[in-house]
This record gives sequence, C-alpha cells and structure tokens, in this order.
Amino acid sequence: MDHFQNILVGVDLCDGDSLIDIKLSASTRAAIDKALWLAARTSAKVTFLSSLMPCLDLTSDARNLVEMQQYQGLIDCLHDKACERMTGLVEEARSAGIEAREIRTGGKPWYELIREVVQEKFDLVLVGSHQRHTLGHLLLGSTGRRLIRKCPCPVWVTAPGEPGTVRSILAPTDFSETAASAVKLAHSLAQQFEAQLHVLHVVESHFEPAMRHLIEPVAEVEDHFSREQADAQRDLNNALAQAGLDDAINLEHRHIAAGPPHLMIQEAVKKFSTDLIVMGTQARHGIPGLLIGNTAERVFSHLTCSVLAVKPDAFQCPIEFPEP
Repeated sequence: MDHFQNILVGVDLCDGDSLIDIKLSASTRAAIDKALWLAARTSAKVTFLSSLMPCLDLTSDARNLVEMQQYQGLIDCLHDKACERMTGLVEEARSAGIEAREIRTGGKPWYELIREVVQEKFDLVLVGSHQRHTLGHLLLGSTGRRLIRKCPCPVWVTAPGEPGTVRSILAPTDFSETAASAVKLAHSLAQQFEAQLHVLHVVESHFEPAMRHLIEPVAEVEDHFSREQADAQRDLNNALAQAGLDDAINLEHRHIAAGPPHLMIQEAVKKFSTDLIVMGTQARHGIPGLLIGNTAERVFSHLTCSVLAVKPDAFQCPIEFPEP
C-alpha cells in the first residue's frame, strides 16, 4: 500500500437541491476520511478536487434565474462557499500532519479528475457515490462509472453507508495478473485496517445444466464437479503461494463457488458482510481503455458496498488531454 503516495479525492459539494447549501454527502465524507487515513499511514500527499458544474446543472434555482446580475451574484456566493469548504478540508488534513492542497474547477468532475491523474501522476482516486438505493441496489453514479472505465490508476468509490472502518474485504480472483495485483492490494489494506480478508474464485461451468440432463449417472456428474472444485481450490492455493500470501490468508478464508461470477460475487458480499470489494478490471478485447470486463461491469452495477477497482498494467487512458 506504500505505493499510494499521491492521492486525489473528488469532493462533491452538491448534496441536495439547494444551490445555496454547500455540504458534503455521507459517501463523499467517507472518501475524504479514507484518504486522510491512508495518507497518515503512508506519508502520502492529498489533493482535493471539486467542481461547481454539478451544482449549476442539477438544481432548479439556476434555471429560474433570468437576470444575469442575479445569476452572477449566485455564482459568486457559490464560489465563496466552495472556497470556505475546500480550504477547511485542506486545513483539516494539514492539522493531521498531511501535505494537502485543493483544486477548484468548472468542468465535468470525472473529466477533471482523470486529467489530473494523467498529468500529475496520481496513484489513487477516491470519490463518493451519491446514488440512492434502488430496489435494494446501489448503482454507481456517472462519475464513478466513468472513472472505473477510463481512469488509469486504481479508483475507490465509497458507498453512502460505508462504516468508519473497513472490517471485511472481499478480493475475487480469476488468476489473471490484474487479479493478483488486486489480491495483494486487498491483503495490504486488510493489514492496515485489521480487517478480515476473503479471497474468492468462481468456477463458471457453461455445460453444467446440459450435463445434468444427459443420460449419465448422477454420481458421475457430481464426481466431475467435485474434481473441478478441487482443481480450482488447488489453483487458488498455488496462486496465493506465488503471490507470497500462502501463510497470510487462512484456509477458511479461501473460497470456491460455482455459478455465474457476478452472482456468486454478490452472494459473497452479503455472506461476509463485505465493506470493501477489491477487484481487477479487464478491458474487452479490441476496445482497450474503454470498457471493463463483463464480470466486473455486472458486479459494479449491483454493489451495496464500496469498491476499489484495479486496472491492468497495460491499461491506457482513452482520453487525450491538451498539454497543461
């Protein structure tokens, strides 16, 4: 975790419908707290970035202003309140011995965050999800989704209900290099937070339903899937050994599941009361840097906990930014 030396925090100043109120949502506050917690333990620098564009775009107050003078007065008021809030965050960080600064922009938050990552070489982005629960699911907002898809460094999206500390971490793995990096990061975070770490590998058998309808003895079908699970367990143990984590993760925290990966991961999140899922993403073939893999896309779309998404080493940001 020591490689997190330059942390960027997206600060959402517009929680609610009032333009005049500059306040932080619960998930944004959670993102700030996580950034300060990490920085205090790794001597990392923290940069807070905010944009007033969402306030002006999403509230009815701005649309109802017809006189330019009145509108300009509102913008001036917003700038003053944003300055006060952001200055307060910097002072909070510095009082904890953390090197900090703030950036205020007028652009789209996700675009400005990615541009800063590309140009200033940030190694972690934290943002809060302001999406509300829908049918029991927490869907990533547009900023979080775009960051996970296009930002070249790890992205941590905090949920509105995230507790003050991380007690349970889930790291799904498909044995890829990206997944191995995610598991190592999850283990480092588990040590720092003194949290339980569960590692999960899902065996996806496309032929299981058909095999069970074939004229084959049930015992032979069950034996086939038992061997498949045993092979998966052996592969998981070998992967953890190669990552240097063989002695670090208890056997009872190494899990094998069978079924659609996104559903099995969601079940594991509930079963282990997961606070944070650390998961590698994989760009689809032929469209590097634009989309994340099918499994990650489905998992991230239905999470009720926070997520830390890790990119492949070869990931390239698909956005070209002008020279600063």
